[in-house]
Amino acid sequence: MIRTNEEINNILKYEDIVRFVKAQRLRWYGHFLRMKESRMPKRIMNEKIFSSRRRGRPKIRWIDNIEQGLKCMMVKGWRENAKDRQKWRLIAKEAKAHPEL
Repeated sequence: MIRTNEEINNILKYEDIVRFVKAQRLRWYGHFLRMKESRMPKRIMNEKIFSSRRRGRPKIRWIDNIEQGLKCMMVKGWRENAKDRQKWRLIAKEAKAHPEL
């Protein structure tokens, strides 16, 4: 189903779409950090790839974007905070309103 910009604005109540997506990304990352080590997403993310990279600038990884956003928000000790759902929820909520994110 294809949605128009107006429908998306009504769903998001005129929030900034970029900040909304980045806040959702942070929410999922907190969920990811709390996962058991045996879960498939955690195993895939922690897997080491034994191949050489292509020449040129490396691609920006998903985790790099998350860490950059947390640094921009000046969040310290985020790995420990992610284990506490209430604290992490507040961080993700703050990301929606953060002007530099």
